[in-house]
Amino acid sequence: MKIARRKFVVGLGAGLGATSLLLSAARPLLAADHAMAAAAAASVATPGFDPDVELELRAAPGTARMLPGQTTDVWQYSGRVLKGDPQALSYLDGSGHIPVIRVRRGQKLRVHFSNELPEATIVHWHGLHMPQPMDGHPMYAIPSGGRFVYEFTVDTRAGTYWFHPHPHERTGLQVYLGLTGVFIVHDDEEQAAQLPSVAHELPLVLQDRNFNAEGQLVYLSGMRHDFMMGFRGPHVLTNGLVEYRREVSRTAHRLRVFNGSNATLYQLRWSNGQPLTLIGTDGGLLEQAVSQDRLTLATGERAEVWVDFSGLAAGETVSLLAESYSPALEHLTPLHITPALMDNARIVATFAADSGEAVPVAAPTVLSRFPALELQDAVNRESPRRIQMAMRMGQVTLNNRVFGAMDEVTDDERVRVGTTEVWEFANDAGMGGMGGGGGMGMMMNMAHPMHVHNVQFRVLSRTRSGQADALHQSLSAGFTDVGLKDVVLVLPGEQVRVLMSFKTHTGIYLYHCHILEHEDMGMMRNFLIEA
Repeated sequence: MKIARRKFVVGLGAGLGATSLLLSAARPLLAADHAMAAAAAASVATPGFDPDVELELRAAPGTARMLPGQTTDVWQYSGRVLKGDPQALSYLDGSGHIPVIRVRRGQKLRVHFSNELPEATIVHWHGLHMPQPMDGHPMYAIPSGGRFVYEFTVDTRAGTYWFHPHPHERTGLQVYLGLTGVFIVHDDEEQAAQLPSVAHELPLVLQDRNFNAEGQLVYLSGMRHDFMMGFRGPHVLTNGLVEYRREVSRTAHRLRVFNGSNATLYQLRWSNGQPLTLIGTDGGLLEQAVSQDRLTLATGERAEVWVDFSGLAAGETVSLLAESYSPALEHLTPLHITPALMDNARIVATFAADSGEAVPVAAPTVLSRFPALELQDAVNRESPRRIQMAMRMGQVTLNNRVFGAMDEVTDDERVRVGTTEVWEFANDAGMGGMGGGGGMGMMMNMAHPMHVHNVQFRVLSRTRSGQADALHQSLSAGFTDVGLKDVVLVLPGEQVRVLMSFKTHTGIYLYHCHILEHEDMGMMRNFLIEA
């Protein structure tokens, strides 16, 4: 599907029917009760809900400067602060189309969201713990011209989260066109750790994209095989720019690195060979910093990195390098157009030291304390809930199912509120029946990043069927399995067990592969948290 200059909305409309028919024989219908619930919740603020922070947020067509000397049509989030800290909404340095929302834990947040796109959309607050109607389930997708009022108390540890569209079968395209936002939570525990101030924070959103000769975005064709393989683009963008460079003061900084791509995996390292000091993952700060030679980030994963630039001379640079892999673990780095190669990797960010005084700062020895989450508390510790991933007959499935009706929940997809469970994500099934050979056979070996809504989990174990090859060993060396997570990458042949607690909220939530094209194809299921 190609998006022509200044006419990409028309292009999308032309391709929508073919793509939708390709992905499902019949689009699931919104159940009548959920349709009424969505209509009732859509545009009315709750009387008596007194927000600490109130925002206006809209999704609409716009433009951004991603390539030198060219303007690219995008879909973007924009807005303004209606109440609270004026800095609660800002934009990343770079192309300027990626917003950042900053709040503190315990604050009440109200967001007046308006959909000015030519199709339905909804916002999912990835990684946050919140009431079911606020989570952004596709059952609440609002039509073009519609509104939705989000209201919730920020009940999540300090950390780097994000928000993005979640309409069924359209998530990949809408994120690809630019609808991505960073959501940062601060709290007292983070403040006590004496980490670098906001002025010394560097959020870095990594995304791969493809452009035509006019500088306009080009997405996948309507072929099912393309969706199975996930989107892979020849340009690696950081904060929306193909060549990201930032002048930094010579002291400690906090990098918030986020893989915002649709499908591509990144393995990151420093150009000077120094290890990366990991201080946080998806669910916030670690208890203590961890030193790793590299970091492997699947789509949706975040990593917080402590770096001290005081050792650089004025004007000296250091770069963050990335090697890229498709879900089928194809090495994409040699196929990238920009930026230039360095040490067989792509430069995704270059930091140049300013001429100010060097002020070295040591990383804190104690960062945080995790909430209690113990295996002994799991009600199913002897028989984990198993989620089997498979790809058969051109379809991606979870336990041989695809996403069905918006409120469909089977008996084995129900959990009790207040309980703790072990889930096992198993990526060890043979495909069988795919046929076609060649590239189709590669899909037997796909890695799947699994995401569960409304919870943070601990990674308990990884086991695998068969011997790990050199690539698997290299990727595994960069895993960020420490701390609390909401996305975990499951390599081919692996079984990964995670521990999670279903706190206070009840209702229907989602678990799915975070390769956005797989999610759109139905590699997603509801689960019900029951009272």
